[in-house]
Amino acid sequence: MKKNLRNRIVAGTIGAAMLLAPTAAFADTTPTPTTATTAKATAADKAAYKAALAAYRIALKAWQDTRNADRTAYKSALVTYRAALASHKTALKQIDATFNTAVAAARAAFTTATTGTVTAAARQVALNARVAAVAAATTARATSIAALPALPAKAVLPTVAPKPVAPVKP
Repeated sequence: MKKNLRNRIVAGTIGAAMLLAPTAAFADTTPTPTTATTAKATAADKAAYKAALAAYRIALKAWQDTRNADRTAYKSALVTYRAALASHKTALKQIDATFNTAVAAARAAFTTATTGTVTAAARQVALNARVAAVAAATTARATSIAALPALPAKAVLPTVAPKPVAPVKP
């Protein structure tokens, strides 16, 4: 216990001595002499900067106009693509509805023809008629799908040119 207390006192004294002692970090630094020409920009530098700033503003405006025109063109192409996609989807639904109606009619005709006591020959004739009707509906569906116009390619996101760099102020 005594040894621990003595070690604490010694450590505290050394720490205080290190904090209170003057060090080289707190020494005054002498400023480096500067000349008036390096500290202040000349009139020629200011004129060059103003010209560069005017050119930068013109380039920035042209860049913004180009970027906005590309975005507008992309958005309109995307709207056109989505409209074509919706129209294609609607046409496919209509073709499928027509196909399903034809298949349901063939099934209903088969069911009507085979109700009650029917001979095997009559049943086979009704089955052949149903198979032929479904095959005709399938062929009509495939032909209708093939006749649909091809979908346009999806609009490609435009690449933006790098933004002009502002001139450095003198």
